Amino acid sequence: MKRLRHKMLVKNKARHAIVGVISIALALSATPAYTSLFPEGFFDRLPQTSDGQVSLTSDYLSQDSSGLIVAIGQVDISYGGYFATADKLIYNQNTKDMTLIGNVVIRDPDNTEYSADEVELTDSFKSAILESMIMVTSDGAMITADKTDHVQDKTTLLDKGTYSPCGTCIDDKGRKIGWRVRTKSILYDKENENLDLEQPILEVLGVSVAWLPWLRLPDPSNPRANGIRMPSYFYSDEIGLKLEFPYFMAMGKDTDFIIVPTITTNQGPLFNATIIHRFTDWGEISVTATGIYQFNKSVFAGTVGDKDWRGAIQASAEFTPAQNWTAGWSYSTFTDPAFFDNYNLSARKTPINEVYTQYLDADIYTNVRVQDFVVLGNVTSVQQNMQADALPNARYEQVIELEDDNGRIAISGNLLGLTRVSDSTTTANGVPYVEGYAGNKVIGTIEAGWSKQFETDAGLVLTPYLGIRGDAAHYDGGSALKPTASSLFNITPIAAIDISYPLMAVDNGSTHLIEPMVQFVYRGSRVTNLGINNDNAQSFVFDDSKLFSFNRFSGTDRQETGLRANVGIRYQANFVDGSHLSFVGGQSFHLAGINSLNVGDSAQAGTSTGLGQVSSDIVLGVRASPIEGVDFGAKMIVDPKDFSIERSAIAASIAKEGWNLSSDYSYIAADPLLGSIIDQHSIGGSVRIPIDDYWYAKAGAGWDIITNSMIDHYATIGYDDGFFSLAGHYTGSGDALNPTAQTYKVTFNLSGPDGSDYSF
Repeated sequence: MKRLRHKMLVKNKARHAIVGVISIALALSATPAYTSLFPEGFFDRLPQTSDGQVSLTSDYLSQDSSGLIVAIGQVDISYGGYFATADKLIYNQNTKDMTLIGNVVIRDPDNTEYSADEVELTDSFKSAILESMIMVTSDGAMITADKTDHVQDKTTLLDKGTYSPCGTCIDDKGRKIGWRVRTKSILYDKENENLDLEQPILEVLGVSVAWLPWLRLPDPSNPRANGIRMPSYFYSDEIGLKLEFPYFMAMGKDTDFIIVPTITTNQGPLFNATIIHRFTDWGEISVTATGIYQFNKSVFAGTVGDKDWRGAIQASAEFTPAQNWTAGWSYSTFTDPAFFDNYNLSARKTPINEVYTQYLDADIYTNVRVQDFVVLGNVTSVQQNMQADALPNARYEQVIELEDDNGRIAISGNLLGLTRVSDSTTTANGVPYVEGYAGNKVIGTIEAGWSKQFETDAGLVLTPYLGIRGDAAHYDGGSALKPTASSLFNITPIAAIDISYPLMAVDNGSTHLIEPMVQFVYRGSRVTNLGINNDNAQSFVFDDSKLFSFNRFSGTDRQETGLRANVGIRYQANFVDGSHLSFVGGQSFHLAGINSLNVGDSAQAGTSTGLGQVSSDIVLGVRASPIEGVDFGAKMIVDPKDFSIERSAIAASIAKEGWNLSSDYSYIAADPLLGSIIDQHSIGGSVRIPIDDYWYAKAGAGWDIITNSMIDHYATIGYDDGFFSLAGHYTGSGDALNPTAQTYKVTFNLSGPDGSDYSF
């Protein structure tokens, strides 16, 4: 039979109906993040209509006097970027009813494909019924239904509907992977912005893992639709089972209200509500209030949570007032600092009360904050008063690339004001530590330096640095431990040069890089305690990562001084078989001036660092992968006088075909000057075992060799097919062999390839 091509004009009303049919998949969709059973943006796939003609091609076309058009045999329909095929088409020009019969396939401009045995457009094209519908999106998601009834712009009903985020995902053994939601029915009510699921079941590998008799979700095409969000639960011995049922209300175009009715089986109802207001194009503000009257406060006896009423108010805001600028604030007030942890409100806690502004572009970074640092947990007001407030905490950094390859200038500045009500002190085996003095202190620092790398004809690489640092500080003597007020102004000239001689060798595809290196650093100041009191430079460990450094202190309150030479060698090898090896080793020598690493302070920073002598400890570091799947790393600090080991750490891992075995060991020698009177030895290990294709088990523990007790431990069993993962985790701290001396937590985790991650 001769193949015919025809043009069929369809009124605008009919065209809208065809578009409605093509978008039947609106029954399942992406809900907002807090109700994410379906992929985001699914309802947005509704095609847009426009005026135009429908192109119809078929093997046979007939039209009778009653206005009935019948197309038979490889029926192809094209309209506005949409394409449909069927074995037969029947169109009644009088009633405006259309039926597509047999192997119906509809594809939209996004390559989302719908297939069904039969599609009926009835009631003047305002409604449609699809039999045995299958929809596959361009990203592989699949929706099926035994029967789909769609009333245009009103409701869509799927009978025995299923949704799989990767319905077309098949592994190399021909098995479907991932998960799906199966329901008795799904009703999408667009007018009332509801999505009702009757008897929804979550299936993983064909096994039902969760079931609800009924679930109503807000319209997934409208993330601000009023309705219940995803419930959640939590359990602890103190509060029992906590069940949350968040309800979202859009109070206006720019204002959201979220109330979270919460029941705890041991403490009674918990009130929680949040209001969020957005300012068009430049920021938002939110306020959260939480409170409870505890039915059983005795479980918190002896802690700060032993009271009838407990609660908190939290507020935050962030704005973008101009390009590259952000500003905001956050604030929390509470009845007690343990409330957040006791009621699992950590996701909403704000441990720092602050006001801030920040500027960031390609060359300049500025950040100014006023901060009140809050300690959370079972913390008394006396302990809280030991925590300092920063008034202000400001940073400035700028890099200027000079023209004509003349190097770069780096400028940095810090201004830190601290106020503390009480002295923060502790002792370790009789050694006193003062982590901060009561009173008020301010320190300002600015540093500018120029650097440029040169390469000589002989292969030497020279990198000189010339800089200057200025410091000003004042402390009001508000502590009984340090009652004298002090002021300081200091200028530190800095000159340094890195000299290296990199040598490369290539041998049958393997490369070796050997780089002897020496660094001379001069910091021309006799002042080491620039901050008067050491508040922000208390952490100090000398290892291979800090061998070549201008100033190894972690903050601005302390600085290195004098002339120092850092000498070492770097070696890297990449072998033709894919294995590799790297090594760093060296030593630091103090040549002239005051050695600030031999000057202690109240926080014991710099004490016993190995840098306090003319010749420092020897630092070594090695990393290697001798064969594929095997990795090894080690660090060591050696006293050159007797070659005794001060610190060491070794770690190794083996991974192959889903198996993974790792272990680590660390050692720290006793140091009475720091209050450490015995050597510290600890060992840890973990193992990952593949069980069956996508299933695995993991376990690990840390062990204190000296006390012969467990430090921490964990176990996990999970499923991961590369598209979907599900895991249960157990973590514990303390000695697992002594249940009264340990704490533990059990969590479950779901995640997908889009980065969505749900824990409970």
